[in-house]
Amino acid sequence: MLLLVGCNSDLHYANSFIRKFEQQRPSAVERIYVSLPTALIHTNSTVEGIRWFEYMPSGWQDSVVAANTAILNEIDDSIFLAQFGQALLFTLSRLQVPIVVVDDAAQLPVPSDSVFTLCVPQLEAEEWLQPTRSDFHTRQGDYYYYDYELRHFAAHVWLRFGGADTLAPLYYRQAATEEHFHGAVTQIRDGRARMRTSFERIGVGDAYRTARRLGAECATLYVERLLTEYVCRTKGTNASYFYYNPSYNTIDRTLPYDEGIKEGFERL
Repeated sequence: MLLLVGCNSDLHYANSFIRKFEQQRPSAVERIYVSLPTALIHTNSTVEGIRWFEYMPSGWQDSVVAANTAILNEIDDSIFLAQFGQALLFTLSRLQVPIVVVDDAAQLPVPSDSVFTLCVPQLEAEEWLQPTRSDFHTRQGDYYYYDYELRHFAAHVWLRFGGADTLAPLYYRQAATEEHFHGAVTQIRDGRARMRTSFERIGVGDAYRTARRLGAECATLYVERLLTEYVCRTKGTNASYFYYNPSYNTIDRTLPYDEGIKEGFERL
């Protein structure tokens, strides 16, 4: 019973933070200052598995990279950055706390009880090919396999919450997508297997959608962080982690803090 009362109390304080901005109460003086990335890092990890790549002449390296790249060379960096930034700001705006976008991260204010900062110093787009094998044994002991490659794409982001302080802890989050293979053996004759195959391929559109998803996830996790810290400051303690739903500007559920925080940002 004591645990239940404590959790309800935590939720009451967290909801009060949300409601005071919805109702535009005079006590709603907080501001969120956001600094977004201005450049995108491109990484093709496929080359890491290519033997002697680092010893190849630069012209050969360029050819190898081009032959193993299908997404990074099609990405428009400005569009990718915009997809991430717009999704982050839109999702963050659902909380209805006023947002101030700061172009220069060095100009972010010092965080306080009413000044919240979110700095995104780095965003990376990564592509790689994963060698994959589908195989099986027949009842007679014959072994069959089919080798193919699946393309993967990931967006990586690094964040700080300490204003312009470059020594503040660094946090990390990623979102990824990948291709899928579907196959079925249709016939085995004379020691050969015939298959029906299809692939769900990914392209630059999937990369942009991944950037949007990552931006929305970062904003949602940041709000959950704000709610957790607000309850701790106001109440003096907090045993709950709050799952925030930006679509309805509500808290969907709670978990014990130590359990819920594991699904948040990774501290580096």
